[in-house]
Amino acid sequence: MDVLEIVLPVLVMIILGMLCRKWKLLDQNGVNNMKTLVTNIMLPVAIFHALATAKYSGKIGTLVLIMFIMLLISFGVGFLLKRFMEEPYKKYLPFLVCIYEGGMMAYPLYTSLCGSENLSQIAVLDIAGLLFGFSVYMGMLGQTENGEKINAKSLFYSALKTPAFIGTVLGIIAGLTGLINRLMDSSFGPVYLSAESILTTAITPIILIVVGYSMELVPELIGPCIKTIFLRIILQAAMIMGVLIAVKYLVGSSRLLNLAIIIYMSSPATFSMQTFLKKKESSAYASTTNSLYCIVSILVYIVLAVVG
Repeated sequence: MDVLEIVLPVLVMIILGMLCRKWKLLDQNGVNNMKTLVTNIMLPVAIFHALATAKYSGKIGTLVLIMFIMLLISFGVGFLLKRFMEEPYKKYLPFLVCIYEGGMMAYPLYTSLCGSENLSQIAVLDIAGLLFGFSVYMGMLGQTENGEKINAKSLFYSALKTPAFIGTVLGIIAGLTGLINRLMDSSFGPVYLSAESILTTAITPIILIVVGYSMELVPELIGPCIKTIFLRIILQAAMIMGVLIAVKYLVGSSRLLNLAIIIYMSSPATFSMQTFLKKKESSAYASTTNSLYCIVSILVYIVLAVVG
């Protein structure tokens, strides 16, 4: 029943997005405007708050480094796997076999299994994802979507102008200095939290509606999506084993941390990539793949719940 409580709201919002397209309640311009709102305002604020309120230590730094290296490896392997995909989907494969949907999938599944008091175990894994995701990952995704050649210089300058990356950097600085935590302990704390909440509460439903609007369960998409899911499962299974071994010897593993790693790395690619995709074909491919991959996340959760 717990897994239904977690997954059902996600499915409802995705289905609502599909109905919005079917009933013409939204058009592509409206969806693009929603993407712009999320990427330029709401998402940067949410990222800043998450990183500004995180607790940093030496062990966490090592764990973040392990995850960051793993992301670089899995992203690089994604380019090698492109040979197994056909056009026009192969150029998006590296982005769909890498990175993870923490907030909307991994976090609730983990807290359901291990309790909200242990959320920090999985939240620290997401720091590397945020750093990598809103610098290299989203920058290259934008270049790929626009048909541009991957260019390190333009990637660097693009990151400097990306609100989500700016929010990431400022959030880490605020987290290391303890600035926001001190602010929240002051009399101005409730005001800050209210402002943050009103700016970010709608992120999840908006992104899921965009995912649903873009999702297309058509025969020509099912094959490429299933193949992408299979490749991601194989790659992420290897990555999970690598991270578990590295954590054991460099950080010190525990049951809670091991479960966090498995659940986090069994989630689909980040749903927020939808807000960076403008073309209909790429948006439909990514949305359908990520939505179907949720089934894998749920199955992993069920197995862990049974054996745990």
